Amino acid sequence: MFGSVTALVPYKKKVLFYYGFLSLLISIPLFTVSLYFFLLHDLDNKAKAAENILITQMEGIFSELKTVVDSAGLSCQEEDATRLKRLVFYSPTFKELGLFDKDFRVFCSNYGVVNIPIFSSIVTRIESSAGRKTVSLVRSKSLGEATFFAFYQGENGIGVNGLAPPIRFSTLIDPIILPDYFYELTIGKRILSSNRDGMDSDIWNKKVVSLDDWSVTLDVFLPSNLYWQRLYSFAPFIFAVWLVLFLAFYTAHLISVYYRRSMRHCIRRAIKNAEIDVYFQPVVSLNPGESLEMEALLRWQSLNHGYVSPLVVVKVASELGLMDELTWVVIRKVGAFYREYPDQLIDIKTSVNVDRFSLLKESFAPKLASILEEYPELTGRLGLEVTETSALNCDELPLMVSRFEHIKALGIGLSVDDFGTGYSGLDFLRRFPYDTLKLDQVFIANLKDDQFTRQVLTSITILAKELGMKLVAEGVEREDQLEAVRLLGVDRVQGYYFCRPLPKDQIITWIARNNSIENAAK
Repeated sequence: MFGSVTALVPYKKKVLFYYGFLSLLISIPLFTVSLYFFLLHDLDNKAKAAENILITQMEGIFSELKTVVDSAGLSCQEEDATRLKRLVFYSPTFKELGLFDKDFRVFCSNYGVVNIPIFSSIVTRIESSAGRKTVSLVRSKSLGEATFFAFYQGENGIGVNGLAPPIRFSTLIDPIILPDYFYELTIGKRILSSNRDGMDSDIWNKKVVSLDDWSVTLDVFLPSNLYWQRLYSFAPFIFAVWLVLFLAFYTAHLISVYYRRSMRHCIRRAIKNAEIDVYFQPVVSLNPGESLEMEALLRWQSLNHGYVSPLVVVKVASELGLMDELTWVVIRKVGAFYREYPDQLIDIKTSVNVDRFSLLKESFAPKLASILEEYPELTGRLGLEVTETSALNCDELPLMVSRFEHIKALGIGLSVDDFGTGYSGLDFLRRFPYDTLKLDQVFIANLKDDQFTRQVLTSITILAKELGMKLVAEGVEREDQLEAVRLLGVDRVQGYYFCRPLPKDQIITWIARNNSIENAAK
């Protein structure tokens, strides 16, 4: 394997650079884009976790306030203040508690009797709230300038307000969001808690959590520096992925090169050792009493590559300069077939595909003559189908006519394969008409539905008859196609409607069976 691959040495630097660059183009976007979406997903998860904490906290706050209201009265005696003081001592949230009456005046707190009116804006929110509760940020001398207040009014008209420092909420949210993300916790229109001050990073995205029942909003921000820090930390993994992709691509390249070179080597060896198989497909005459003909088609089953398309075999053989050798292998296989079944094939002609560039060679006709001497069974039974690979120029046209004359002198019939799809010229037909024109299956497939195709085939049929040539319709697969070509005056038909290409033993069985049917019909 490695011996075959070393032939790549002149191109190795270019190949290495190409696959290295391709791997880079995949690995960097893969990590950069994936990291961004990962951070968005992580941002969403952290915001949801913080939301759940806040909901739990707010529900706990108002549950605690409700407990205070349920046991409160309108007096503010020493025992009332003591009770509030005890509740504050055991409260996980509040540092002060106060009771207010139906006129929304705070009359008692854990410090004793007070007489403080509640702001009208807060009163309005309490009255408009379905649960008679709200929160706010109010200035407090004891707890700081921005103090968290929670208000709740019970069914008996007595209400309670609790004061808590903002740090209480920070201690709940910080473990979830910090240190990667920034956040702002807002009550109403004022920020209760934030770690965004002094942030020198751009904001790429944010997640907003709104607790409308309590006028609480939490904004969680994705800073750009977090992205770059994470990306930098992933540098070793990016390199590892790049290396894996590079090795995968380059290994696949080497395997592909080896496969191609192995294919070329195997085809070269198969041609040299005559390991190419030949299948036969009948060409059935539509005129009663005329004998059957066949086309020899190459097939190759490789031990290493499995079934290989004949088109691939021909293409590789052409690239290797082995088209002539491939042609001789197929013709000799046909000769051996006639020698093995002389009685069954006595009246049957077989055609072999030949590239026109092979025909242009001066050595082609003498070599063909020597094979006829080697296999005299082919005399008068062998035909050549000329494939239309390219147009003939003005120098090649007379040379081809001369080559055809030599081949015809050997008693070999000539056909043009896939007529109408390549470069067969009317001038060449005029100067040296073939024995047979084979209509490409593209025409036959469109014959039923395409009026233009029918007109073209009609013209070709008239031309062939005027030039004394037989017509073969290839690719006939259905009965309607058979009837259509019959109406056009086509002489012979080839296609799956009658028989697919078969190996020699199966085609002999097919011939024997069809001869029995014909004899019975007579």
